[in-house]
Amino acid sequence: MNDFQNTTKTTLSTIIKWGTIPLILVTLVVIGILLTSSSETSSGFLTKWKNAMESGSIEAYDTLWDNNARGQLNSGYQHTSELFAERFVIEVNISNAVDRTRKVAQYPNYLQIEEIPILVHAIGEPILQSRTLTIAKKGFFRKHWKLVRDEVISEEIGSDLTAFEATRSAGKTPQNNSPVAPLVMEWKEALESQNNKKYTSLWDKSARKKRQNNYQLALAQLSETSKVDLSLATYSPIANSKTKHVVENISVTTYNAGTPIAPHTRRLSVEKKGFFIRRWKLINDEVVGDYLSEQPIPQQQQPEMDSIQEETESGIYNGDAPIDTQLKVGQVLGKWQKAWEDKDIDTYMSIYSDRALITRVSVRNGKEIPSYLTKNQLREKMKRLNVHYSDIQVKISNLVVNGDRAVADLEFLQEFKGTPASGSRPAYSDLGLKQLDLMIDPSDGYWKIYGETWSRYEEVPKFPKN
Repeated sequence: MNDFQNTTKTTLSTIIKWGTIPLILVTLVVIGILLTSSSETSSGFLTKWKNAMESGSIEAYDTLWDNNARGQLNSGYQHTSELFAERFVIEVNISNAVDRTRKVAQYPNYLQIEEIPILVHAIGEPILQSRTLTIAKKGFFRKHWKLVRDEVISEEIGSDLTAFEATRSAGKTPQNNSPVAPLVMEWKEALESQNNKKYTSLWDKSARKKRQNNYQLALAQLSETSKVDLSLATYSPIANSKTKHVVENISVTTYNAGTPIAPHTRRLSVEKKGFFIRRWKLINDEVVGDYLSEQPIPQQQQPEMDSIQEETESGIYNGDAPIDTQLKVGQVLGKWQKAWEDKDIDTYMSIYSDRALITRVSVRNGKEIPSYLTKNQLREKMKRLNVHYSDIQVKISNLVVNGDRAVADLEFLQEFKGTPASGSRPAYSDLGLKQLDLMIDPSDGYWKIYGETWSRYEEVPKFPKN
């Protein structure tokens, strides 16, 4: 009897012992999951980012960043830290950020929050920016949202944050619902990270062979640093097909040793491929023409107008260009100036080449900070200016024209004055140096602007007349 009782006790003890071990393991797993999870939402993180930006505290901003990402060249950290150093007041609008938040394909812990409008109260030059944030869950035991990229996707002079957001949103349809949007984001990341392997993996193998020229051209461009702008991209299903889509109006600018090369536009063709597991794959990646430029108005059909409204008494034709070149580009510049003042955007844009590169240089505390626009981005900027200002005046003085019979470099002092449409704000004015590079377009034989640089300086005196 005692032996039976002892055996029973031993058996029960063994069962309890071995039954406790799994229970302990399950408990540890649950505790581990709780430790590694975070209750913070992306919107909660965004609120912290907004508060850090508006407080001007670089310490608060630093805590939001992943340490490794913060030191990367293209992360955007340096640009914001410079704004903090200059003690500019910053306003952030995150009211519609939820609608612009989406997952990054193949990276379940990553999110992108697109087109966040920001107003920077720079002295004498308020700046409107549009930002895109990339955030990721980071941490070993307990994961938190961290910034891995804070990217300025557009920048312009202005002070009306509400109107800026409204104009950027006008006429746009959310692309988050497009089934191919995640693939396009992967494509963008592959280009900007110069990742050949990742880029190749996005292609359908048979399509890659069939369109070898386009594929090889894209690979060659991966050797240069690229910046991809998806803000104007359109996502469209192919008619009568449930498995094919086309993505157009993608602007790409490549850089060589930090210098921007003429931007180009890409069109992606995407199709669902696979026998058992079907996935979206690239079937084409094309370099196309400027997607926002309409057919230019032939210059012979444009209304005749006076030449440049010049203030200098010594005449406008200074420089070493032949007299006929000076006269011809002077007429083109007069049309450009009048179209700007008349808000005639079609005539204004027709004077720019499809490959024009527009540079804006802001000078803050003696430091030159350039930003770049493509032709389509300039068109959108001019649309917003036309809405914002009821009256625009542009004065040109001290024009110098250098060049020959096919190429001309123009340099002049430009004064801009805009009267806001609201009537409640004071008129905005600025003064700076404008440089235009013109060339005869081989496609139609007319003078076109291929390059434009605008440098605005505070308290710039007018040049002497002699």
